[in-house]
Amino acid sequence: MILPKNLAIILSLVLAATWLSIVVTRYVYYSGIPESAIIIVGVVVIIAVILAFVLRFRVTVYPDRIDIMYIIRTTSIPKEQVIDTRVGELNVIKNYSNWTLKGVKYHTYSAIGEDMGIGLKVTGKRVYYLSSKDPQAIADLLPKEE
Repeated sequence: MILPKNLAIILSLVLAATWLSIVVTRYVYYSGIPESAIIIVGVVVIIAVILAFVLRFRVTVYPDRIDIMYIIRTTSIPKEQVIDTRVGELNVIKNYSNWTLKGVKYHTYSAIGEDMGIGLKVTGKRVYYLSSKDPQAIADLLPKEE
């Protein structure tokens, strides 16, 4: 999941409490809140709660490619395009890398709360940073420089 499960539960509870407070305010204290506002806020809360539990981040390494599925978009990187890899804490490999060349496009795919990750330098002046609980396992599946 993009959000850790406990954070998604807390978000759901806070959104439900917010909607409930609007309902109580409407029927107990102030009747000027339109019914349509309660319905609209309820639908938005339900959608947000569903998205908090449904949004995913997944890295799959195949023999010929690496697929990165983030939310609804899938990016596929052929293994022969991977030039170099870095494993470690995401902030460190992003900020202290010698991959900071002019014109490079950086893409970061991460889940909240995951600090460790892997950096992939790819042909075509692209760099991908991926968070992972076990980045070394991903790096071991990638081709090594000879």
